[in-house]
Amino acid sequence: MKTVIIVLIAGIVLSQLGISAATSSENSAARNLAAAKSFAFGGVGVAGLMSEGERNLRVAVEQSDASQQLQAALAHTTPAGTLYILVGLRRCDRAAYQKVFDSLARPNDDVEVVRGCMISKEPFRQLLSQIQDGRFDDYLSRPPR
Repeated sequence: MKTVIIVLIAGIVLSQLGISAATSSENSAARNLAAAKSFAFGGVGVAGLMSEGERNLRVAVEQSDASQQLQAALAHTTPAGTLYILVGLRRCDRAAYQKVFDSLARPNDDVEVVRGCMISKEPFRQLLSQIQDGRFDDYLSRPPR
């Protein structure tokens, strides 16, 4: 009987640790997006793997409080992080997206962009225009690779 109780308690403790670890991981996805160094969707590199930024964005937009997490992460973003967050907000909360988009500073900075095996620099403003036109909307609907 003692063994059964100990196993049950251990199971409860382990399941609670698993839940808190998952929550921490989910919250960190939006924070990781904010720190993104490059902007990439679709297969990248020779193997055509999903970029870390896209992977983090997929995790972030699946959360019940995705809009709040993404908006909170905007406080400390790189230019690439801002772009990812805008794509995510456009996906999960169009009103919040439009509000952020309309109030966003539009620097003349270039952003590192990865498309397939090609790494280039593209103007932040040009990428904003592509987001506004919905050019990245379909990527999050595709199954992950």
